Amino acid sequence: MTRYLLDTNIISDVTKPEPSERLMSWMRQQPDENLYISSLTLAEIRRGILEKPAGKKRRALQRWFSGPQGPQALFAGRVLPFDSEAGLVWARLMAEGTAQGRPRSALDMIIASVAEVNDCTIATGNEQHFKGLRFINPLREPEEMRPSR
Repeated sequence: MTRYLLDTNIISDVTKPEPSERLMSWMRQQPDENLYISSLTLAEIRRGILEKPAGKKRRALQRWFSGPQGPQALFAGRVLPFDSEAGLVWARLMAEGTAQGRPRSALDMIIASVAEVNDCTIATGNEQHFKGLRFINPLREPEEMRPSR
């Protein structure tokens, strides 16, 4: 069975007041034990909350983030770290992008390196960010979601 590393934009979509029905349908079809997030995704979500102006929205997001429906609770035991092995893969991915004349986002390549080291397919809505890597876009029609490489 395929393991998926959810890109931050997937978590963001799921938390919208009206998330993508296609994405929600795809998520319901996946066993929880095959869905992972990276430590970077936790950091990006937390940063987004901290950068919001003080007020009702920020407090609600903080409660969600720390609560039983937040990413730390929902993905307990399934948060993959950016470790030394992933760091070496990250260096290769960044250098390959540069060599191809297509510089890559350092943050996106952290997610890609964590996925590669942990044998996960990246689930993302940002196809261009992961072009040439193993990913699917669960926001697309099912027949369009075949893994890309």
